[in-house]
Amino acid sequence: MLFYIIIILNFFLLISRFLILQVNLILNETLRLYPPATMLMRQASKKVKLGTLDIPAGTQFYLSLTAVHHDTDIWGEDGSEFNPLRFNESRNHLASFFPFGIGPRICVGQNLAIVEAKIVLAMLIKHYSFIVSPTYVHAPMLFISLQPQYGAQILFRRISN
Repeated sequence: MLFYIIIILNFFLLISRFLILQVNLILNETLRLYPPATMLMRQASKKVKLGTLDIPAGTQFYLSLTAVHHDTDIWGEDGSEFNPLRFNESRNHLASFFPFGIGPRICVGQNLAIVEAKIVLAMLIKHYSFIVSPTYVHAPMLFISLQPQYGAQILFRRISN
């Protein structure tokens, strides 16, 4: 009897790992298309050479996350489309996906934000089914962060127990 319980528990563990992986893929793709910040600012602390460019010390850089995250050279011809499976494959360049920044100044709240998103998603899915309203118009707008210009009209329906 104990043998069968262990087999069943291992089966559920395998399924839960698969579901967690799928949620990670979906969250990463969502963060790629709609990062919490739309740009990063950095300053060169010393003279550096980037490829054929000589960058003097003190030069300020404005890095557009949305431009990098939607770049078809990096993400393919469907770079502007939602495709979570693209995160099943390893990326060719470390700096192709950085929704919370990169390097020594990466957002310290990154892990907390991801865990919170997973918890909220799990709570929503447990109690509600939802669809996008037929009146929804997709119009992302830059205002400090990326936001839906007309709001996100979502129709929620409580799941009966």
